[in-house]
Amino acid sequence: MKKFLKILLIVSAPLLLAAAFCGYHIYRALSLDPGFFLSGDGSGGPESALNMLQFSMDLPKGIVCGELPNLLRADNLEPTEFMEIGSAVDFLFRMHDKSGKIMGYRFTQRYEKDSLEGELRSKWGEGTVITRYSKRYLKDDSCFRVSKTIKAESADSVVVLNISFPGDSSLYVGRHKNGIVTECVACEWRDGRCDKVISENRMELDSVSGKLLSYTSRTRETYVEGSLYVGNEFYADKMMFDSLQRVVQYEFNGQVFRYEYSSNDTANYNVNIFSESGRKVGFYKRKFKQDREILNYGTDRYEKEIIRYYENGKLMKETSENIDFYKSVTTRTRLFDSAGNKVLDSAVYEETFFPGLRFSPNSFIIKHNYDENGKRKSYEQFQESYRRTFPFFFVPVNLESRVEVGKLKFDYDDTGRLKTITDESEDENRALRYYFPFAMHRIVYSNEKLENFQKCKEPYNPYKHLKPKRSTPKQE
Repeated sequence: MKKFLKILLIVSAPLLLAAAFCGYHIYRALSLDPGFFLSGDGSGGPESALNMLQFSMDLPKGIVCGELPNLLRADNLEPTEFMEIGSAVDFLFRMHDKSGKIMGYRFTQRYEKDSLEGELRSKWGEGTVITRYSKRYLKDDSCFRVSKTIKAESADSVVVLNISFPGDSSLYVGRHKNGIVTECVACEWRDGRCDKVISENRMELDSVSGKLLSYTSRTRETYVEGSLYVGNEFYADKMMFDSLQRVVQYEFNGQVFRYEYSSNDTANYNVNIFSESGRKVGFYKRKFKQDREILNYGTDRYEKEIIRYYENGKLMKETSENIDFYKSVTTRTRLFDSAGNKVLDSAVYEETFFPGLRFSPNSFIIKHNYDENGKRKSYEQFQESYRRTFPFFFVPVNLESRVEVGKLKFDYDDTGRLKTITDESEDENRALRYYFPFAMHRIVYSNEKLENFQKCKEPYNPYKHLKPKRSTPKQE
């Protein structure tokens, strides 16, 4: 009998430990908050408080006044950033015949960048204007849809005006104080005047020291699935700062979070984030060790570690690991050259649930190539899929496939000025599906101006050709 009990104990003990292990993690996974993803649903949470802590670190430099990016996409190369005053850039789509053979390129849109002159300069001051001419991608429209972005800055103000189709135009007006932008108000621009307020951002500075005391914001701008929208409801933020310009309290739609610092060292941070009830909901740690900067931060939902390696004060390498509890693990490595250019960006993503388990490993690799003068030569992106014999993190992975997602080639003229950016991707559909930069196939830079064009009288309605659905009578 004793022998039987001993065997039973030996057998049951591991089973009980396994059951306790699984039970704890299942309970913890189910108890996690839904999280906060800037979806415009009015929610907040520890993720929001942590994001605002990181945002606040650059706030003493001033408010960024202007339109938010229309799309949140990592490593998005913006073609208009390569434009000079007086230049233009054309966006072209690649066309094919029925057999798939390339038949040339079709014009879809153009940007022109100029200095503000004449009436525009007298009204807005010194600055630039970027004019956008666009057509539907695959249609032979004779007219162009025209929009403008005007940017002007003076000693006491900054203005960004986006003139588009009726209902889509917006004006951002910022005010300078102590050499930084301390206020920015945005409104919908209709018939040459401000209509509805889109957002307001303000910083309060100490009248003697000039240090940041508080920051308030309210906005109707929000991202939904990565795209920017202007809604009807305002979402408000408020932050309070201490004498070292560190945020100590954050309020968001009735939720209050406090930040407690372990020391007054502004270079090496050790911050705990607490809810209004006093529960610890997040943390942020930053320290410098010789030529390394080490960041650790997270909430109940995730933790992230970033290590940056420097040589002679220049960033040369960055590694990171992001653990989204009971969902995924992502490791990433980025390499930089001596000029600060990013040359490699590699990320490995794996699904997980219990600690130590790994499923469906895959990676994205981005390579940036430069010539001897530091000019960009090419941009390549690859996706790799791997397989593990057993789903444990210590089991080596085997490469199953490697496909080219996208490839860009940069060409320059004899003076070193950029002429074209050409998409040489092997799989065009894959490149567009993975948010390949530009979503275009060829971009041409020139100094030519678009003349004698016909401006569209009405904004483009993509649903104009659709017939309205016939309503079905209700059954009595």
